[in-house]
Amino acid sequence: MNFRTLLSLLAAVALTTSAVAAVKPAKKAPAKKAVVTRTTVVGKGASARNQSTDKTRLTGQGLEWELAFTEEFKGPKLNPKLWKRIECTSPTVQWIRNMSLRPDLVKLSGGEVHIYGIKNDKPKDDPRSVLTGGIMTRGLFNMQYGKVEFRMKLEGQKGAWPAVWMMPEKQPLGWPNDGEIDIVERLNFDGFVYQTLHYGNGGPADLSHGGRGPINPNDWNVYGLEWTPDFIAWTVNGVETFRHTRGPDDDSLKYPWTTPFYLMIDMQLGGNWVGPVDEATLPTAMHVDWVKFYHGYRDGVKFSVFSRPSASR
Repeated sequence: MNFRTLLSLLAAVALTTSAVAAVKPAKKAPAKKAVVTRTTVVGKGASARNQSTDKTRLTGQGLEWELAFTEEFKGPKLNPKLWKRIECTSPTVQWIRNMSLRPDLVKLSGGEVHIYGIKNDKPKDDPRSVLTGGIMTRGLFNMQYGKVEFRMKLEGQKGAWPAVWMMPEKQPLGWPNDGEIDIVERLNFDGFVYQTLHYGNGGPADLSHGGRGPINPNDWNVYGLEWTPDFIAWTVNGVETFRHTRGPDDDSLKYPWTTPFYLMIDMQLGGNWVGPVDEATLPTAMHVDWVKFYHGYRDGVKFSVFSRPSASR
């Protein structure tokens, strides 16, 4: 065999090997599982105040939360660009019937806001036996999807009903058909909080989905809501406690939580659900250290919208 023939044979072998490699199927890499990473610190002190679930990744779903801003309640007064007081607009609606604008019912100190429920010590000025305070973002700030967290301490009290909840900025259908999101509701001395979605499905009846989240009843806890176009999930101290997922056939009546909502934080006293108030043991309070607002991204695309209605008026 001469040298030229040898080179021809080697070239033919190389071409055959390349062709086999080209048609051989590649080995598939194992699919990634969804991994939830949450880090929450709820202890006392400055270090605890500055830490929460700043980023949450669901790698299998491409979901990520990014901190947008934090309300730390610094200064002697509420931030007027974000908060305003809740006033009584109905003497018969149980959650708001005792609401008052008295300055001593909402106080800022030590980088916290303290919201009180008290026995009325000035009956000549106001005939109601008990009074409560509350704050809200209505007309100032709305969320349409995103994530929000609160570091709070809720005092136990017979007849106390501290709550953090959201209502739609626009309500063309009326309650409950436009939806309601209850992030936190604690009753009396319960060792858990209620987490509830309200809707009407086109009728007058109040329908709901809900769960309960265990808490440290005498200490600080971090409460969270993760709100996407596909699901709403609640967390307590970084642990998911309840989730409602939108069904494939859910229209806007079965799943109305798709519009801008505003936020309320308020103390409530008495009512059919929570029971009577023990006025002799008042005052009671809810203490809020901070509120953190996060934008949501799916596969790198932001799906949350924060808006300020007053800026467009």
